Amino acid sequence: MINELVQRFKIHLEEDGKSPKTIESYVGDTAASIAFLEGKEVDFNGEMKRFYITSYRNYLIEKQYELSTINKKVNSIHSFNRYLFDNGYTKDVVVDIAKDRVKLAYGSERQVEVLTDEQVERILFYIQNDEKVSKRNRMIILLLLYTGLRVSELCDIKVKYMDFLTSNLASKS
Repeated sequence: MINELVQRFKIHLEEDGKSPKTIESYVGDTAASIAFLEGKEVDFNGEMKRFYITSYRNYLIEKQYELSTINKKVNSIHSFNRYLFDNGYTKDVVVDIAKDRVKLAYGSERQVEVLTDEQVERILFYIQNDEKVSKRNRMIILLLLYTGLRVSELCDIKVKYMDFLTSNLASKS
């Protein structure tokens, strides 16, 4: 039953238009959480319980997973829980993102390197030079600067996904 539930969840994610990497991540995280439960001799049939979520999260913390990894896994399990609830496998949505995500202690945040306004301006001026930067590369830089796309998502964009009438990216389906 478990592999069947995970497989149905995977199909749901594909039909929902999630990227292949997102699907791989969600399915892997979900399968790992179910394997954890099976290791505790829980016969998981789709019914989610709050205790399962907190136990798994505490296990991840105890095994010293990175906080970002734990939070990613919580997001995946939340999505799985929503799927199970929407399809009648469980009675409640027991994953609470606000409670279950691990928070960083104040002052312990990792520094994320971001470009300064001056650096962004310098890049923008540089890409205006047609002799140094092709239109393709200019578009890549602008997409990365202004949309928040991941590089993998940028690489996955196809011309057929473009809606030239509305200037939007169309759905992959």
